[in-house]
Amino acid sequence: MEFSTEIINAYADGELQGGEKIEFEKALLSDTNLQQTLDDLYALKAQLQHAYHNVEPPVKQQDSTTNYRVAAYAVFLLMTFTGGWFSSDLIHNRMDMTDANPINPAMQVMAEQPGKYILHISVNDNNKFKQTLDQAESLLANYQNVDQGIQLEIIANAGGLDLFRENSSPYAKRVKALSNEYPNIKFIACSNAIERLREKGIEPDLINTVHQGATAIDQVVKRVHQGWSYIKI
Repeated sequence: MEFSTEIINAYADGELQGGEKIEFEKALLSDTNLQQTLDDLYALKAQLQHAYHNVEPPVKQQDSTTNYRVAAYAVFLLMTFTGGWFSSDLIHNRMDMTDANPINPAMQVMAEQPGKYILHISVNDNNKFKQTLDQAESLLANYQNVDQGIQLEIIANAGGLDLFRENSSPYAKRVKALSNEYPNIKFIACSNAIERLREKGIEPDLINTVHQGATAIDQVVKRVHQGWSYIKI
């Protein structure tokens, strides 16, 4: 069943009640696309909330719930149709690096904590898998000759979890090699995604260097609030 963006926003805001809420949650159990949409929206709302955390309200304040929903909805549409992303403070800025491995322009960012990144993959797509690992290596290479170190996390949920599954990932050896070569990179499998596989009778057979325990939403929200740069692949 298809749900409108308004319904999804209402559920994320805790405003969906009664039969509509029951129907939505029933669909959520089996609809992976709906799960991914909701996960992405939660992450976006967390970023917006963090971005405007210290902004002084205007003297004549309009309905905050309406304004917040309009802002979240606009960003949600931008994310959905352009594949874009926002950093923790919603400011884009080219990283001033002179290394031979330039970062993809889609990753231009200014963060409160430079050198701290969380990459998020949520789709089962070999090209996206490769792009995720390429971006990670590019970031790591750019910081090799910089005094300030880098901390990098790659978290996968929904279909993206297959990047971290021993018998499903076309890049299992590469994930292991990156883990062994760089102590400052951490691969994290979303606990919700793991649970959903197990509910279907599928053991996720994660690569032995992959960590688990956090949900994608919780980890992204945690890092964004700590000033990390969030990058959706």
